[in-house]
Amino acid sequence: MFFAGSVNKDLDQFGQMLNRSVERMFLERNEIRFSKDPDMEKRLIIEYGGLMRADGLEKYNESSFISYINYYLNAKDMEKNKAIGAIVVYIEQTYVATLLKLLKYPLADDEDLDALADCCGTLCNIIAGAFKTEISKAGYIELEMSHFTSYRNRAVVGVPFCFNEREKIESTFFIQNQKRLIVETTMGIVPKR
Repeated sequence: MFFAGSVNKDLDQFGQMLNRSVERMFLERNEIRFSKDPDMEKRLIIEYGGLMRADGLEKYNESSFISYINYYLNAKDMEKNKAIGAIVVYIEQTYVATLLKLLKYPLADDEDLDALADCCGTLCNIIAGAFKTEISKAGYIELEMSHFTSYRNRAVVGVPFCFNEREKIESTFFIQNQKRLIVETTMGIVPKR
């Protein structure tokens, strides 16, 4: 079901900050440049049971991994699992090992599905941390961040999000003109410092 919440006027700005932090991270890790600017689209959140749907089979024509991290305004909200936002990372299963090698991260076994899920989670954690730093540099309060959760193909129970929001930003990143990384973000109202 689609959710009819509100629209965060800063969502586009958060999407641009996310894109900058991903591009910077790839450059810093191994001077990797994307083939073109990321495709950034605003999409409606599909909600079921108070959680956002995250389905990798809607993004790729083959199996993929999904990892997400939630943001919270403070530790108290984190304890209550009252998310203000989320980052969701999607990577094709056949490209996880290659992507991690490009970024100079060790991979134990590229045939082990649990290891690949952890690698996707590691990448999600790095992206989420870089994005959190970018948000703080832009004058917003420092957010708390959860640990990553990973799935193969779809987030079975869904992704917690700020239930007041109805939109998310989906950014698609291309390496050698191939869609290789998709990152979604949704964010509620984050106070300025």
